[in-house]
Amino acid sequence: MNTQGSRHVNVDDQLNDPAFFATDRYYALFDRLRAEDPVHWTTSPDGRGYWSVFKHADFKHILNEPELYSSEREGVMPAVDAEMSAVAKQAMGVGENVLTIDPPRHGEMRKVVSEPFLPRALAAAEARTRTLIGGIFDGLPADGEIDLVTDLAVRIPMAVICDILDLPEGDWDKLLGWGKMAIGGSDPEYRQGTAAETVSQGYQLLYDYSLRTASARRGCPFADPLTALANATVGGRPMTPSEIAHNGTQLMLAGFETTRNAFSGGVLALLENPDQMALLREDPKRLRLGVEEFVRWSDPVISLMRTATGDTELRGRRIRAGDRVMLWFPSANRDEEVFDQPYRFDITRHPNLHVGFGGGPHFCLGGPLAKLEIRLAMEELLERYDGLEITGPVERVQSSFVGGLKHLPVRLRQRTARASAG
Repeated sequence: MNTQGSRHVNVDDQLNDPAFFATDRYYALFDRLRAEDPVHWTTSPDGRGYWSVFKHADFKHILNEPELYSSEREGVMPAVDAEMSAVAKQAMGVGENVLTIDPPRHGEMRKVVSEPFLPRALAAAEARTRTLIGGIFDGLPADGEIDLVTDLAVRIPMAVICDILDLPEGDWDKLLGWGKMAIGGSDPEYRQGTAAETVSQGYQLLYDYSLRTASARRGCPFADPLTALANATVGGRPMTPSEIAHNGTQLMLAGFETTRNAFSGGVLALLENPDQMALLREDPKRLRLGVEEFVRWSDPVISLMRTATGDTELRGRRIRAGDRVMLWFPSANRDEEVFDQPYRFDITRHPNLHVGFGGGPHFCLGGPLAKLEIRLAMEELLERYDGLEITGPVERVQSSFVGGLKHLPVRLRQRTARASAG
């Protein structure tokens, strides 16, 4: 183990503090570390420490080497204090949840639930997805104030993923609440007990719900992913109840959380960069490129962990078998060696080699769905409203795992032509 982290106590305290990521100060820290210490040994509250990785090229290397950098040894949640570490492995179902399974078993498990997220299935379902999103907009005031996160951004992916999973609308709000506990348990607004207790309870509630729902569909001829899990054979055997429940939970969480962060973060960036909003209004077809910039800019995932399976080296640092490696996504997505003017929000950016959806075998299964949802939601926003105006404080989630906005109060201004038609 490398002990040089003792010289960087302040840096390490910040990296270990979920509240630090509710500010925008971490970008400056990441800029400095990319230049001065791109593979940085970080002390941690549990006493083990971990390697923090900040460069885009190193991300690509690590994400494409799952045999050397495992998701299965200790999971992917950045659990760096003793209490959270103990909870995270069990809560996420490490070794059973597709997110925490290494190849080749990962590929077989992923195939079970992949069908609704493939491009051809998304294209076939686009009209239905547009109708779902339009219905959520119909529930907003034609002209007035809303919280763009809680009234819109969270409801779009919730409706879409619950529709894909064939879950009753009466359950959506409680599922969303449990998701906030599971992913955002470090934030005081969502906390019930300690952060670790909140995460554990949120995951357990989703786990129990997934298991009940999937078990009721065993032997049924439905086409949704929960039914597929309940009836799947993996490795020549039926999936276990625990595998079914953990993967059902993962589908819900991935559907709820990251899309809402990319959409709300992208809208905020447009409000802060009116020239870019003008470009979209001038030609909405720019949305297809613009969505990629939404994801790069908003960094819906803050960090993911890997565990080294053998001794190796990265930028001259000796990484030993069993060392934890933390990938800091906002840093890779602002790497000046990859992105020209990385702190310019540019909806015409091309190419846009962001790592917002990860990479390698674990590239986000729901990435194409997320991009479809963001594009359709922005089309509705541009069609229905002449503009938006921020009316109160913007608040971010206190989390070093899945970040983003939790409150964005705005005033909507209805389009004149639409109002006249109404």
